[in-house]
Parts: sequence; C-alpha cells; structure tokens
Amino acid sequence: MLRVLLVDDHILLRSGVIKTLLNIFPQRFRFHEASTGQEALELLHRFRFNLLLLDLSLPDNTGFGLLKNIRSSASNLPIVVLSSHPAEQYAERALRAGASAYVNKGIGTIELKETIERVLGDQKKGKNKRTCLPEDTIADGMGSEDITTILSPREFQMVCMMGSGFTITEIAKELDLRISSVSTYKSRVLDKLKLRTTGDLIKYCVENRIFV
Repeated sequence: MLRVLLVDDHILLRSGVIKTLLNIFPQRFRFHEASTGQEALELLHRFRFNLLLLDLSLPDNTGFGLLKNIRSSASNLPIVVLSSHPAEQYAERALRAGASAYVNKGIGTIELKETIERVLGDQKKGKNKRTCLPEDTIADGMGSEDITTILSPREFQMVCMMGSGFTITEIAKELDLRISSVSTYKSRVLDKLKLRTTGDLIKYCVENRIFV
C-alpha cells in the first residue's frame, strides 16, 4: 500500500476525500491525517510518504510556507494541492513553491483520479525531483516554441498572460474582451494543448517558462 498524508484543518473534508479515494483506489492507499502544519511536519519526520494532499489554508502556518518547508526536506515527494482558491489566482504560486499539481476542491472524481495517477507516475520517472522553475529545460511533450504554430496570436497572448498570473477577468479587461470570449479562448487552448483544467494550463506555462 502507498502511504498518503492528507493535510486539512476540516475533519469532514478529510473524511470526504479519504472516502472518495478509497472508492477510486480500493486497497491501494493507507492514510494519515494532519490538521495543522506542525502535525504534518511531525508525521513527515516519522514516516516515509508516497503522496501528500495539502490544503493551503491552515490555522498555524500558511500553506505556501509549509509547502516550501516540505519541498526543501522531501524534494521527491509528490504534492497535490487541494484548495478552495481559484486556480487563476493561486496555482502558479503553488507550483513555483514546489507543488506537483493544483486542483480545486470542487474537482470531479475522474479528474482527481487522473491527477493523482499522473503525479505518482511522474514520481516513478523522477520528474518530481525538480523543486524550482527549470532554467534551461522544457517539460516532456510540446515545448513553448511549438505552441505558436498551433495557437492563434490571440490565444498565445492569453496563454502568456495566464502564465504571468493574470486572471480571466484581468485578461478580459486588458485585451478589451468579454469574459465569455476569454473563457472561449481558454477552452480552445486547453483542447489544442490536450490539457484538462486551468491548473494544468498554468502548470504548463510554469514548466515551459511562458509568460508576458
């Protein structure tokens, strides 16, 4: 069994996540729970974990501070941030701090399953060892130079802005577009790049150094 640490200060949410994952991955995971950053650090010192599920809002520590602390001492540990904050506002910051993936707490079970399988697969391939933004490497798959050949100029401009941390609303204002139009561009980009979520797109931008 793989050992999983779930860090969230809401006991009902922890129970719901565990129940969901036990249904998705029967007899695959053994769970440990922590409600504070300090409890999480103590468990990390006691056990060797295969996966960390982390909420950013903790009572005794900012999630970002804990994320950096964990990453500095366990650089190969896959970390999935489970957050109620919009991906457009926090995903890039979390990924730069060392998260392997960022998903919203309203995520569907299929997407959650695929995210966990991906980060565990990356861990086996050694892709989770990098803790900061790559300086001279491009992530596996389509590189930043390639996307200019399949995205329209407007789509590429939007991707660059998202990579720089702009929200959909801010992009719409900056480009003098309707929010619905920007959302349509984003959907087209996700389809063309074979990505599923806004978090995936922001992670792609971070890994490939795509920004304004």
